[in-house]
Amino acid sequence: MSILYFSDKGWLISHADLINTFYTSITTSTGLTNFKIKQGLFQITFPFKNTNTSKKKRKRKQGAVVDDHLLKDIDHIKTIYKDFKLEFVHLLTAVRNDYEDFNKCALDLSAQVYEDSGIAQISNIIGGNKDEAKFLLINNSKFLFPSNCRFFCKDIVELNDYLINEKYDCILLDPPWWNKYIRRKKAKTNFAYTMMFNADIKMLPIDKLLADSGLVVVWCTNSQQHLKALELEFFPEWNVQYVAKLFWLKITNYGQPVCKFSDPPGKQPFEQILIGIRKNSAKSLSSLNGKLIVSVPSALHSHKPPLTELLAPYLPDNPKCLEIFARYLQPNWTSWGSEVLRFQNECLYEADT
Repeated sequence: MSILYFSDKGWLISHADLINTFYTSITTSTGLTNFKIKQGLFQITFPFKNTNTSKKKRKRKQGAVVDDHLLKDIDHIKTIYKDFKLEFVHLLTAVRNDYEDFNKCALDLSAQVYEDSGIAQISNIIGGNKDEAKFLLINNSKFLFPSNCRFFCKDIVELNDYLINEKYDCILLDPPWWNKYIRRKKAKTNFAYTMMFNADIKMLPIDKLLADSGLVVVWCTNSQQHLKALELEFFPEWNVQYVAKLFWLKITNYGQPVCKFSDPPGKQPFEQILIGIRKNSAKSLSSLNGKLIVSVPSALHSHKPPLTELLAPYLPDNPKCLEIFARYLQPNWTSWGSEVLRFQNECLYEADT
């Protein structure tokens, strides 16, 4: 189970706990072994410093418009989390280690994982695993596959060529939103991913892929431009209606937000998840609106926590689910993306002894 605690305010979840349930009793040369994701990736023990608080902080231009929507979201999250944390504080790490190195171990491990996972250079392949979880060798690198999964390591423009006759009860997207700062930063690395303009994301064939009573779940930045486009342009184009917005609040192992809440447009310790349903759907998801999903994040870039257990009450039995822009695989899901196997590389996992 990834849900450690829940109430009317939201959920406290563990990314690692759910991933670890995918890989039990794996056949190896020494017998059956349980594997787990390296816990060091989640050793986020101290809040990060916001870069916009440095001396190089740019002053807001005279007459610049303050993002009132984001300010309201910040106040909402602060208020809800203050009370919510009191409910599950007993589940958090209680004793601080005075010898911690301000997340250096997690950051160093994530950098090493990115370097090692990129060696195989997997691209333009289709595959899956209908059996129990197992290791498979691809391009001389080992990858761990969960049970009953299917993947398409292909460019997003090929969606119509492979899935157009299929219908899904849930479509989850984590789009590479256009961001000038991130684009410059990623251009200096060996694991940059291609960002997309809003107009291109809007034209994805979600309408054709979504079942009549299906739901669409989209990870979004805190950019008001992206949020408005998603609600007012993307959802109508996809023939779905906006029904709820959730907030993923990232915390340290001790329960502090991973960075300070900043004045817009500064960095925030949360991301947003927008949910849409078919216009003719009888489902009611409005009760989800404003709730928090709280977890310690992975140190790996764009390694979002699985939402499978949170969405289960709103999906049919044995749902057919699709993740677009996926970076890892899940049991009983179809996953699509140019980096869909990145976080399946053996370098992320270790035997659970």
